[in-house]
Amino acid sequence: MSWTHADTVHRCDEIADHMESFDPSEGEVVPGVEYQLIRAARRRSADAAELASLVAEARDAGTTWTRIGEILGLGSAEAEQRYGHQSSGQQPATNTLQL
Repeated sequence: MSWTHADTVHRCDEIADHMESFDPSEGEVVPGVEYQLIRAARRRSADAAELASLVAEARDAGTTWTRIGEILGLGSAEAEQRYGHQSSGQQPATNTLQL
């Protein structure tokens, strides 16, 4: 299944909404491992949305799928399949970072 950027962000938002609405009953004891799982799921959802957004920005700035794949540890085809989307029409960014 190929997801667009919008699909990925939408799914991340759904997961985040679900996790943020999780509220144990008052007085309910949540084992530490469950609490950690809840926190990790919330972080993962936020991280996935941020990653999809940054991939979109990189593409809009002219970064190739090959380079994005290298950064993410994926092949270019897999990166495009996972994060491919229609360009937002933004102008390429002029800022760069020396690594």
